[in-house]
Amino acid sequence: MNIPLGYEIGSGKRVTIPVNHTVVLGQTQLSGKTTTLEAMVERSGLRAIGFITKPGEKSFRLQTQIPAFFSESTIEEYWKHVVAILEYRAGTRLGWRERGVVMKLCQDYKKETSRIGMDKSGKSKREAVKYSWRAPRSLRALLENIGAWMPFARGQEEMICIQLREYLKPAIEEIESADFSDKLNLAPGINVMDVTNLSDGLKSLVIRSVIEWVHKRGRKIVVIIPEAWKFIPEGRSTPVKLALEGLIREGAGVENFVWMDSQDLRGVDKMLLRSVIVWLFGVQRQKNEVASTLASIPDHPKPTATEVMQLGKGQFYVCYGTTLKHTYVQPAGMEDAHAQAIARGDESPDSWRQIERALEVQDGEAASAMGDSQRPDYSGDKEGGEGMARDAERESSLAGPDPDPSGINGEDETVWKEKYEELKAEYDTLVEAHDALAERVRALQGFPASSLESSTSRPPSGASRLLGAGEDEGEAADSRKGLGAAASASADGRPAHYDLNFIYDEIKHRAQKDPGILELLARRPELRVTVERPTIEVNGDTLRGALATLILKKFFDSPQNANTAFNELKRLGRRVAKPGVYRELDKLAELGFVTKEETGYQAVAGMKIHIIEEKSGKAVAAR
Repeated sequence: MNIPLGYEIGSGKRVTIPVNHTVVLGQTQLSGKTTTLEAMVERSGLRAIGFITKPGEKSFRLQTQIPAFFSESTIEEYWKHVVAILEYRAGTRLGWRERGVVMKLCQDYKKETSRIGMDKSGKSKREAVKYSWRAPRSLRALLENIGAWMPFARGQEEMICIQLREYLKPAIEEIESADFSDKLNLAPGINVMDVTNLSDGLKSLVIRSVIEWVHKRGRKIVVIIPEAWKFIPEGRSTPVKLALEGLIREGAGVENFVWMDSQDLRGVDKMLLRSVIVWLFGVQRQKNEVASTLASIPDHPKPTATEVMQLGKGQFYVCYGTTLKHTYVQPAGMEDAHAQAIARGDESPDSWRQIERALEVQDGEAASAMGDSQRPDYSGDKEGGEGMARDAERESSLAGPDPDPSGINGEDETVWKEKYEELKAEYDTLVEAHDALAERVRALQGFPASSLESSTSRPPSGASRLLGAGEDEGEAADSRKGLGAAASASADGRPAHYDLNFIYDEIKHRAQKDPGILELLARRPELRVTVERPTIEVNGDTLRGALATLILKKFFDSPQNANTAFNELKRLGRRVAKPGVYRELDKLAELGFVTKEETGYQAVAGMKIHIIEEKSGKAVAAR
């Protein structure tokens, strides 16, 4: 399975990456790591879980907030979990004596010894003493074991116990006072836990809890590790690193993956990085980090240090296997044509910022309108996925029908189907009217009267308006008399039935009683070909009408990209949004009015544009 990541800078070719363990590197606020991870999640179809770990941190735009989750570690060698906590909190690696004390406290222990006490008379005497504890499965139980040993510990062991107690007590109190969820329910897309209010030690325990849950119960889930240098440092243990070792080695088999982001590679555990398959190198400005980036790229034709330092936001060197591509990452929500134009240099990357801000406002308004009471409850089971189909269906029913699934002027497929049926009926009417009119002309040209009678006595239903249905018998007779009188006086000496001026006057006379006939007749040539090509009718004030006008002016006779079309519309004084131009040109290509070439959109040869002037504005009909 591959993820469409973006487009190669310069050529505009599509770039994809395999779904696997991934690291995204680049300077914060300058590289676009968060936007890149969001796009990868959206287009992978996997569920993902990320974390907000510091105030003011830019989070994902398309996200579901979930409560912080905590569970006690279920690792078999519990002492490793305790050592990881202590080393993370102390910021240093424990020695062999400290590790030995932790091992002793984390296993079943029973001791009988003797000590010197005092009898009632004040004389010293030896007495037998027993103390014991059980292997703990929680930090609270471990603290109780420390309390049980403290009265009997001596020397270094006593000092180590004191340090263990002082490190663990604040963590245990914070865990017991925090409002953690004991269930991890993941919605489709990106799920985010906000842990900014927790201490660094407890943040690592929350992330560790999530990783262990995903490893043991999850399927097709991505865990996004923020600030890898902080939570999986090199040279010492942390709860996150300990849990990741199992997930990153065994998770790919059930499509559980680890995606990490970091400003640089300095200080990140190299053993875990060996398991990373996909690397995305973003901008670096510090020379040592640039050198480290270049050293991490395998033996490809590597970029220069200057090229790495000049990378823009959203630009990465994508590296996996034997592939190395300079790529513009397509943000979630950006249309393909827009991203491709940016990669080719036809568009500025800044063109996305205004659209992104508008999307963020829309998402915020939609979230407020929905309200917490209407949000679906994504309840996973112990296998990490059962019930997701029911939840997705419930979410779909809450959301209601898609207001604009086709993206064409706000009209859905049903509306277009009705328009087609209406045009088809109108077309059938015109065919019948044409046949009846042809029969009438044949009669005027001297064919037997029976033919005239057959065509006028029982006119087709579609021709009834055109050939006088609805007139009373007297009016129809007068019309026939006038027809005969006019036919007998031909000015050019030809037989009367060849007087085309008369036929035109007669049709006009009939049309004055039903103005709709003129409109139908005027449009008949375009409608007759709808059997072979689609016909669209749009108001000239719309974006589609403006593009049809450009087609009429032969603007698209040679390939033109959407950005050029947008600039031309701006030059003509039209106020349009650039994403709308991309969307409408894609729709016109789907309908067969333009084709998508390598260098842009080109009008289809033989297409006709017909302009109808109306009082209310200008209507443009294209086929």
